[in-house]
Parts: sequence; C-alpha cells; structure tokens
Amino acid sequence: MKDRIALIIAAAALMIGGSAACSSEGLSAKQEPGTLAPGTAKLTIDGKDLPTTRLVHCAPPEQYMTTIATGDDASGATVMVSNAGRLTVELVRIRNLDGFSGDYNRGLGGGDATVALTENTYNIAGAASGYGTKSPEPTTAPFTIKVSC
Repeated sequence: MKDRIALIIAAAALMIGGSAACSSEGLSAKQEPGTLAPGTAKLTIDGKDLPTTRLVHCAPPEQYMTTIATGDDASGATVMVSNAGRLTVELVRIRNLDGFSGDYNRGLGGGDATVALTENTYNIAGAASGYGTKSPEPTTAPFTIKVSC
C-alpha cells in the first residue's frame, strides 16, 4: 500500500514538473519577424487598420488550394490561395469590413493581388471591387490581410 501511494505521488510530481517545463518553453519561444501568433489576423481596408481578430479558420489544403476565413458570416474575409507552382491569390471576398464589401478574383481584371508566406503567416495585398458606405457607386478599395494559420 505504501509503495502504491509513493508511486502515485512520484507520478504526479513528474506530470506537474513536465507540464511546467512545457509551459515555460512556450513563453520563451521567439516569434519570427513579420509573423503573427497562430489563429490571428490583421486586416487593412482602404488604408484603415482594423482591430486584430482571433476568429481565423484555415481549412486543410485540398489538392493545391488553401482556404482561409477570418471573422464571421456578417463581417470578415475569405481568401483562397493556390500553391500549384508558386503561391498565388485566387480569390479574396471581403464582407462588411469598415463598411466595405467586395471581391478580388484572379484573372477577372481589376489588378493583381500578391501573397507571401513567412513561417505560418500569409501576407496578402491587392485591391477589391465592391461597394462601400460612402457611395452607392461601385468602388475599388486596396486591402492587406495578414493571417496566421
């Protein structure tokens, strides 16, 4: 009985010590410059920085396409990035961010979008065609999306 209690105490001490070592390891890990913490996104629409969001969903790649969503159905962005060859932005859909809703679709005119990947952080920039609150007329708004999967 005493041996069993000693064994349980020793196992508990090892578990506590092991978890403390793991948690302190995460605190000292340095983040690569130009990257975000996993599961966060920073967006800029028409030159205005929006608050950092932690509502990020990165779907597992299907063949060569990765889909990334930020925000929710009412307000956010959806991005599709291709890694067939070099990284390419295929689609950006912006939903009611700072009053702007619009799209970028590769190959449909309206400019180009760029993407770079550092560690797990995508940096996407371009212009979307859509509508804002300032005018009922169609407009184009530049955007940047920095998102970490």
